[in-house]
Amino acid sequence: MFRAIRVTAVALHALLVATASTAGACSVSATSMAFGPYEPLTFAGKLASADRTADATVSVVCTAISSGGSYTITLGPSSQGNSIIPRYLTHDAGGPGMAFNVYLDGAYSMVWGDGFTGAVISGTIPGGDSTSSHTVFGKVPAGQGSLQAGSYSGSLTMTVTYNP
Repeated sequence: MFRAIRVTAVALHALLVATASTAGACSVSATSMAFGPYEPLTFAGKLASADRTADATVSVVCTAISSGGSYTITLGPSSQGNSIIPRYLTHDAGGPGMAFNVYLDGAYSMVWGDGFTGAVISGTIPGGDSTSSHTVFGKVPAGQGSLQAGSYSGSLTMTVTYNP
């Protein structure tokens, strides 16, 4: 018996928190992560479960900033399981979630989190106009043999804090 499992996408949504009023404005956006089909089972000589990976770009675009500063971007827990390590994608018909996570490095060793659980993205904002981009890396680990067939998806909230 084979199960068709598709991971549609992980969407990252932004919430901007400014710690002081500044002239100008910044916006934050991210591309989605699409993991594609996932094989949860391994049968010797027939099927092999493997990690599924994807990446996304987080962009910070600022215009007319009167004085520079720094920012941090945290990533909240998944809605299913309300956890950061691991996070879970939600099955389209309910049921158990698919474990995954988002990392700051391509070696998948530094989980992007809230600063208490996992690390944060940080950067500087110069005066004037600027654009900063950060690549983040997602991974669905192999061997989740109890998953139901169907589609899994999720969204996570990025919180951006500006420090003048």
